[in-house]
Amino acid sequence: MNVYVRHLAESLVQLGHPVDLVTLWRASEHPNEQEPDRTITVTTLDSGVRLVTVHLPGTAAVGKNELPRELPAITEALRRAYSDSDLALVVPDVVHGHYWLSAAVATDLAAEWQIPAVTTFHTTARAKNARAGTDEHPEPEIREDGEQRIVDRSQAVVVNTASEARDLTSLYSADPDRVRVIPPGVDVEVFRPGGPAARDGAFTIGFAGRLQRLKGPQILVEALALVRAAAPGLDARLWLAGVGSSEFTAELDERVARLGLGHVVETVGSLPVEELARRFRSSDVIAVPSSSETFGLVALEAQACGTPVVATDVDGLRAAVDDGETGWLLPDRSPKTWAEALVAIAEDPAELERRGALAAERARGFSWVANAEAHAALYQALRSATAPGEANRG
Repeated sequence: MNVYVRHLAESLVQLGHPVDLVTLWRASEHPNEQEPDRTITVTTLDSGVRLVTVHLPGTAAVGKNELPRELPAITEALRRAYSDSDLALVVPDVVHGHYWLSAAVATDLAAEWQIPAVTTFHTTARAKNARAGTDEHPEPEIREDGEQRIVDRSQAVVVNTASEARDLTSLYSADPDRVRVIPPGVDVEVFRPGGPAARDGAFTIGFAGRLQRLKGPQILVEALALVRAAAPGLDARLWLAGVGSSEFTAELDERVARLGLGHVVETVGSLPVEELARRFRSSDVIAVPSSSETFGLVALEAQACGTPVVATDVDGLRAAVDDGETGWLLPDRSPKTWAEALVAIAEDPAELERRGALAAERARGFSWVANAEAHAALYQALRSATAPGEANRG
């Protein structure tokens, strides 16, 4: 989500629209840094985006599940900041909340400021719960209720795909006229083909994303063990980029050790985008075994590098991957299914190369500028249609 928000904000500024990007200061995201001594800090970034950082003692170290109780304090801090002449902040024409926690604050502020509220959830609790596996923790009721309230109070809800739009109307009774499909973009300056991947005789599988059950890295570890048993001459290897909870990563490490895969599984943590792109280019295939995705930005970025994607045949991944052309969509998440598919993929290098070329060509059609232009048009339409005093009533 951070990638999406950053690119949207920067592209809107490039189009001539001032953007305040509001974020919450979290200790986990600023290791070895001293906590700010002010509630609100305002910084203009090199991109021209103005970063408005909220720091509250009660939110610096709390986990995601504890954040809902802090939302009123965050809302109040921003309300005061935008009325403080010393900060020179101007109430915006539109407020756009990304993810349900931010959108809860955004819709409250929009109601007070009498401006349109736009929401992008990126994921929703009811959609995740409907597709969750038996080993995945369900999203809490407080999130479901919060998202319902946000849907009811937003003038528009932006989604990545038509599938996500259907989820909103069926699971949250969203007004179809308020749901807008705007595909994400990809940074083709960073994520670009760099020629054939450097081959060392191994078959390299890559994964990038949060290390959690929903994303499926544990499935890839199990599948890799089956691949190496079924095709020992293949020398299949796996790298995992991302971070997760200490509990899950310890479990993942134990699984790797138990299966005797420590020499062929590399966990690389969170990578800078340039290094991630290099990893994509040097891999044979990128795997996305998620149980649910609103789009699958990683799948698009990998394809932009000329690397085909193998993914689960679910909701947003169907929009990101053209099955049979730019990658492969698999019917389930069983390690056996994934192992069989990976062996078949490795045994047909010509098809792998063909799909990689098509993947790069298709990804070039997704632009952050086009994404920002569509958002700007939506904001302007809402601004023109919403008379003073009518936004966010109720």
